[in-house]
Amino acid sequence: MKTIPPICPEPESGRKYWSSLDSLEQTPEFRQWVEREFPQGASEWTDPVSRRHFVKIMSASFMLAGLGLGASGCRRPEQKILPFSKMPENFVHGVPQFYATAMPTRTGAVALVAKSHDGRPVKVEGNVMHPDSNGGTDRWTQASILSLYDPDRAIRFAKAGETTGAQTAWDALEQMGKASAANGGKGLAILLEQKNSPSRRRLQAKVAQKLPQAKWYTYEPVETQSGVRAATKVFGKPVKPTYQFDHAAIVLSLDSDFLGVEEDVHNNIRKFSARRTLEKPSDSLNRLYVVESMFSLTGFNADHRMRIASSLIAQVAGAIAAEVTRQTGAIAGLEKFAAPAGANTQWISECAKDLLRHRGQSIVIAGQRQPEAVHALALALNSALGNVGKTVMLQEAPESKEGTIQELAKSLNDREVESLVILGGNPVYNAPADLDWINTQRKAKAVYRLGYYEDETFPFCNWHFPLAHYLESWGDAKTSDGTLVPIQPLIAPLFGGVTELEFLARLGGDSGSPYDIARETFAEIAGKDQVEERWKKFLHDGFLPNSAAEPVEAELNTSAVSEAVASLKPATVSKDSLEVVFHQDYSLDDGRYNNNGWLQEMPDPITKMVWDNAVMVSRKTAIDLGVENMEFVEIKLGARKIYGPIWIQPGYADNSLGLALGYGRERTGRVGQKVGFNVYPLRTSDHMGFATGATATRTSEKYTLACTQDHWSMEGRPIIREANLDQYRENPGFAKGMNAPEPPIEKPLYPNPFDALKVTGLHQWGMSIDL
Repeated sequence: MKTIPPICPEPESGRKYWSSLDSLEQTPEFRQWVEREFPQGASEWTDPVSRRHFVKIMSASFMLAGLGLGASGCRRPEQKILPFSKMPENFVHGVPQFYATAMPTRTGAVALVAKSHDGRPVKVEGNVMHPDSNGGTDRWTQASILSLYDPDRAIRFAKAGETTGAQTAWDALEQMGKASAANGGKGLAILLEQKNSPSRRRLQAKVAQKLPQAKWYTYEPVETQSGVRAATKVFGKPVKPTYQFDHAAIVLSLDSDFLGVEEDVHNNIRKFSARRTLEKPSDSLNRLYVVESMFSLTGFNADHRMRIASSLIAQVAGAIAAEVTRQTGAIAGLEKFAAPAGANTQWISECAKDLLRHRGQSIVIAGQRQPEAVHALALALNSALGNVGKTVMLQEAPESKEGTIQELAKSLNDREVESLVILGGNPVYNAPADLDWINTQRKAKAVYRLGYYEDETFPFCNWHFPLAHYLESWGDAKTSDGTLVPIQPLIAPLFGGVTELEFLARLGGDSGSPYDIARETFAEIAGKDQVEERWKKFLHDGFLPNSAAEPVEAELNTSAVSEAVASLKPATVSKDSLEVVFHQDYSLDDGRYNNNGWLQEMPDPITKMVWDNAVMVSRKTAIDLGVENMEFVEIKLGARKIYGPIWIQPGYADNSLGLALGYGRERTGRVGQKVGFNVYPLRTSDHMGFATGATATRTSEKYTLACTQDHWSMEGRPIIREANLDQYRENPGFAKGMNAPEPPIEKPLYPNPFDALKVTGLHQWGMSIDL
């Protein structure tokens, strides 16, 4: 093959890039790949059945979006959608309309402006008017439009799996509610997903007054409250920390992927990148230190990164705290911590010195996968460095009165639950494996479930109600800064879906509409004066001005920190005692977006893998285990085991296996059915984030993983011009001097007919398309 010479100088920083291990080693397979415009299997699809099936499943949602099922735009609280007898004011067919709404998340909401064509939502973007978002969204928000039109979503009311009438189902729920009210709610258990909705909290309190002995529980497969619990303990009052990345010169991430998948990522990215922008050479940049086992998007952006097993990060955090303590004396009792074996002690020392040089201008943040003790250490460091009240703000957090899913399982096993109500979630699929949820749930005499899909939990419910999409719902939420935002529908429920607020109201014996519930909550928060005008402005703007939470002051209790870190025990990992890390997937989250074709098709930002998950390992770990890329392995953790294909990913910690949640679904829509392998059977209540003591054994099977990493190789031609900060300050115009030379003009494929007339010039070609 002809060697292509470089067409521009090496990058100023001297780095040389490679797209994959095959690219680095220039394997024959990679060279063959490069010689084709597309890899084998991407440019040709010779199996007509497979191709037809793919087109069918990917087009079903678009068909629904085009049909719109006769629904019309709906900002007002219409109960029925009818053809226009009189054209609404300011409505013109074919001209899009825009409405403010919000997509609820586990701990907040994404403030949005949704675009509607003739009553059909077609696009969402961030609300630039919101005081703390600047129009940011994330991938899950963008893909939520496709979930609205998903033909596989729950579209019926069901009793024991058989279709029933909506009124029959409502009657059954209300009868259960009346029976529970007769004994004060004894024997009634309600399992919720996490949400930050003032209306839901108000309804919960209202239902609790009527049913005081009913028990409430929350469960999320992905932990989000470790930081809140740790802050409440070490500050002595219910508070949650929020991070002002735009005010921080130094950021230390302890296994926190705050730029990738963790809560409020759209705001974190905007605020962090604000300190990465250079207007002139004298501007300063923030600096990011990352300690992690996986190679995350946050680690990808790090200036200084330490790869180490997740179970050892607590010791690294302790060692950094010990260095800071020696300088400040602010956190007594932490001097005993030492770096774990294999950790770079110079890295730890330099990181601590940098934090001390930037007191009041730094942030230490712990990841949601890490235990409360690591969050306590991070908060103690922030306090010692003077960051609290400057870059780390404390907000009042509502006290959580709900129990855990483990407590619910105990009540079910003790036969204390007569009726179980499940609002959202899919515990049969994602509950901790040690709870044996299928058999545990069966111990309730009746199960009432509100769900978006007829999924793994569906067959084990007596009554199933279809859940409405947020673009079909009235409601409210608070964003991460505490600002109240409305959730208002753009379309009537396509399949008669039910909102969570309506379900809770019916359970409590109230037939109030979700619109009325949200409006009453707004009046309580905003005040009764001119409530109608303020409500209209609230819906128009998409937020309530000046409703953000006020920061609270609190003193760190050092004895509480010492008590929290006393539970930390040194961990060891080796090739014979591996660590498994359960991580949120960049596409599917915890599995809730499994049937979204856009997200399945989106390449993982690190591995570039699509339509699959894998057992992520470092190169050294693969060599130690004697496994090759895409070879199946059996992973055992105690008495539990799973199977999955290996993917060798540079940047991973040695002796650590990365397992993405959300795949291997047995009962989902046609898009996500049996895509990838399920890792939940390995995950138990005591080890939700990571666990040690696993083994991996190779098998004789291999599996082909779809990966876009080697597509469109540049063959030495740089995509960007780059320099480091010092080089940029010396020569701000470095990029202009690195422009590629013009390619030589070779003999054209077709001879110029004007050559005989001595007319020079290359062939010109143009095309016009009549639309």
